[in-house]
Amino acid sequence: MFLRFDGRFLSMSGQVSRIYAAVSGRTDSRGKFDYSSMRQREEGVGPIPPGQYWIDPSQMWENHWYNLAPRAAWGDHRITIHVYPGTQTSGRGGFFIHGGTHAGSAGCINLHAGMETFVRDLKEAATPSPDCYIPLTVRY
Repeated sequence: MFLRFDGRFLSMSGQVSRIYAAVSGRTDSRGKFDYSSMRQREEGVGPIPPGQYWIDPSQMWENHWYNLAPRAAWGDHRITIHVYPGTQTSGRGGFFIHGGTHAGSAGCINLHAGMETFVRDLKEAATPSPDCYIPLTVRY
């Protein structure tokens, strides 16, 4: 199984194959998502830089009603994106795949309303081996 993000979609390929609408970073002054190399270096604003990453399905975090994390920004689930050595992030980190009430993020991959479907599909695909590493390629 593997994942690929291109700035418009997060694709899951393998036992379960799906495509989810997705964005990364915040919109620019015109309300558009900017995936330029210059914008990728802007911490807290720019999209996740291109390169090789991985996720571990067992690290799925669930936002219970008693947690303090804001649902508007994070949604009900998030999963850490880990950086493979050699991927140039311009010193940035702390990337996640998450949902939320609006599209956009501080550099994470935001699935907005599609996150719950992604969580269900990821659990189904990872059931045989939940402690696995799933590669994620980011290429714009």
